[in-house]
Amino acid sequence: MALIHINRNRENLGKFTDQDVADGLQSGKFLPTDLAWQEPMPAWQELSTFKDLPPPSDVELGTATPVAMEDSSPVSIEPAWERTTQSPGLGDAIETIKQVFFEPATVFRQMPTSGGYNRPIRFYVLTGWVSGFTAVSYQLVASLLNPEMFLGEASKGLTQGTIITIFLSVGLILPLLLMGGLFVSASLFHFSLRLVGGATKPFEATFRAIAYASGATSILQFIPLCGGYLYPIANLIYSVIALREAHRTEMWRVVLALLLLLILCCGIVFAMAAVIVGLASAVSQGFSK
Repeated sequence: MALIHINRNRENLGKFTDQDVADGLQSGKFLPTDLAWQEPMPAWQELSTFKDLPPPSDVELGTATPVAMEDSSPVSIEPAWERTTQSPGLGDAIETIKQVFFEPATVFRQMPTSGGYNRPIRFYVLTGWVSGFTAVSYQLVASLLNPEMFLGEASKGLTQGTIITIFLSVGLILPLLLMGGLFVSASLFHFSLRLVGGATKPFEATFRAIAYASGATSILQFIPLCGGYLYPIANLIYSVIALREAHRTEMWRVVLALLLLLILCCGIVFAMAAVIVGLASAVSQGFSK
């Protein structure tokens, strides 16, 4: 009988028999949201997905004990940024970026859907700020060479020092903009997923999926000229994969949620434009009278 490996919040709880797990779920020792793996499963899954467990026996609370056996090699918890119990570093960030680009389905299926917001926020802000500041630097150089390219008529009368100050100010407040944008985009995605019945996990699962997908794909901004166009496309594609795997839902639900979100955003933009035009027209007629 294959033993079941159980992990909670990146902490290994041990290896247990099917009966131990059933008893542990009954007693509260284990949680349905704990991640578990046993051979020959390809990835970690929550205990709530284990449907073939035996009926719980009459046990006292917390009596399930790990089975001491020779260690096997279960699939690692992904992404790499989530593995270490210490503070993750640059190597973990690089490894996570590689995993997202080359193994997105596996990474987001094994990604813990709970455990706090701190780690995904740090990953997203770190990668987003470094790549975003690089993109801002590219634009700064282009603006110094041809100010009208980005600033248009507003560039007239601006000195190079003023232009540099403008772009550096944007770079400095970028982390705050990224953090606010992450919460807004994750909230909108989760709301849209709920509308189509695709949100099978809490908001934190959506937040984590968007943070890692957007953070990893943001490095495309390192590519001069075309990076700013490639990043939104890649971010959209990988976010769809991430949400599908994190919520264990169908692809069509995620795509439909995305379409509804786009329609909602476009509707808001058009409504705001109509209000502005209406106000401008009213003001203009008032002055004409």
